[in-house]
Amino acid sequence: MKILMIGAKNSGKSTIAYNIFKNSDCCGIVCLPVFKNGRKIGSDAIRMDNKSKINFSRIKKYANFDGIEVGKYVISKEGINFCNEAIGEGIKKRKLIVIDEFGVLEKNKKGLFKSIKKAIESENDLFLIMRKSLEKDFLKIFPYEFERIYVKRTI
Repeated sequence: MKILMIGAKNSGKSTIAYNIFKNSDCCGIVCLPVFKNGRKIGSDAIRMDNKSKINFSRIKKYANFDGIEVGKYVISKEGINFCNEAIGEGIKKRKLIVIDEFGVLEKNKKGLFKSIKKAIESENDLFLIMRKSLEKDFLKIFPYEFERIYVKRTI
């Protein structure tokens, strides 16, 4: 089964997904927010199989790594590789794969795009997170049948 979790920015999609799958036998990644003085400054990618984590994104002023600028954030190249490896291992192990998220980079066929494509085309079950604003773009690129969960709450 391929499931999309769709919701607005900061609606809690990643936190919900992490809480659902944190004790499950699955692979892939979830990116949880990182705060400094009560303000979100980025996110860390957490592997769902072994809970290891890495800096994934930071506001430009806090980005102390090589990365790709997307809006006010810098996405870590090492973080992207970490996520792609986690997704690839999940495909090989034939496990449920959680992917957070299909974003602006992926819309432009960068970042996790190739891994997301492989996961969708695999026989693995998939739980993929995305913003509501990217749903139509995603479905143009991947015109498959997906189950969908819409997150309405805001944090």
